[in-house]
Amino acid sequence: MDDTIRVVVIEDHDMVREGLQAVLDADARLSVVATAGSLADFRARQSEWDVDVAVVDHQLPDGSGCELAVESRERGDDLAVLLISGLDGAAVLEESVASGCAGFLSKGAGTSELASAIVTISKGATVFPIDALRQFSQRDDSDRYGLTNREMEVLRLLANAHPVAEIAELLTVSISTARNHVQAVLTKMGARSQLDAVVIGVRAGLVEIEPEAQPVV
Repeated sequence: MDDTIRVVVIEDHDMVREGLQAVLDADARLSVVATAGSLADFRARQSEWDVDVAVVDHQLPDGSGCELAVESRERGDDLAVLLISGLDGAAVLEESVASGCAGFLSKGAGTSELASAIVTISKGATVFPIDALRQFSQRDDSDRYGLTNREMEVLRLLANAHPVAEIAELLTVSISTARNHVQAVLTKMGARSQLDAVVIGVRAGLVEIEPEAQPVV
């Protein structure tokens, strides 16, 4: 069975796109199956490409990588979007979280960090700067969301890097039951993704992110 992670690179600058392709193809875990210079280029051929992860520039000639994340979420497909940007501001990070991106990296990140991020999000986890996520930590007075004790436990596990399969194992329940708990958390919190629920939970003071953890999406 081929476990190679299939990647598409969507970047409008030829030199950057070709550089990313060369770097990623040099990693035995990854295979760049396609590149595109715009969202339109990708959309025109998306049905032809079986892709696991899209590495997408934040600012493209015809839109943002965040738009692709929203489209993927609305379609319910399995494409994970890793947003890359030359901007490190909180506004870009918040946009990437809200749109359902699986990760965010600065274009200044190292090649090993980029490859590791792709592998991480291909497994259902996310990659976001922890320090930046903590900027959202503004505590509310109480839990307004009516989460049960089990749902609170699930939220804490999500906030500390545990994908659904690990949550099921830790709680000694089936994966289906774990998914139901996660969905209940999202519904009650009005969250658009697992990471969105974590950010809301951190803001409300319901959970804390451990230093070494990368919250899952």
